[in-house]
Amino acid sequence: MTISLRGSVSCLLPVFLLVALPAATAQSGVGFALTGLARGQSVVLNAVNLGTGAYTQGSSCTVTFQLLDTQGKVVSQTTVNLQPGQASSLEVNRDSLPGGLRRIQVRGVLLYGYSGGANPPAGILQQNDCNIVPSLEVYDDATGKTSFILTGATPLPPPAAPGQ
Repeated sequence: MTISLRGSVSCLLPVFLLVALPAATAQSGVGFALTGLARGQSVVLNAVNLGTGAYTQGSSCTVTFQLLDTQGKVVSQTTVNLQPGQASSLEVNRDSLPGGLRRIQVRGVLLYGYSGGANPPAGILQQNDCNIVPSLEVYDDATGKTSFILTGATPLPPPAAPGQ
């Protein structure tokens, strides 16, 4: 099959781009700075959902925990559903992560809230009750002693709009 474009291609291109690009999501999230992790250590990415106080019965918050390498590649991930007052975590031992170096850099990211591409109806938003308090902990595997805890997560920027 041969497709021939005659006439104004510039009129067709914007229409094609609108159809071909996926809708951007409006999912909220926070991220921590790069953190060094040596052999014999583990990292724990934590989230507590305090809730907003305006939730309806059965409301909750879907939280995706991610550990990223220095290239932004996901090296570990899990998704949980937290009701107000619940907490969860992603715990990863350095020895289970890729890379033969004694020490690697990882970055913890939490994604939560509504992740649809369009404005949701009010009923959907009422079921989405997110007030997340994040932390990142590194501890020594042999002793269980905490090396440090980070609580200063930075809000992630919104997704770029198509064409930016």
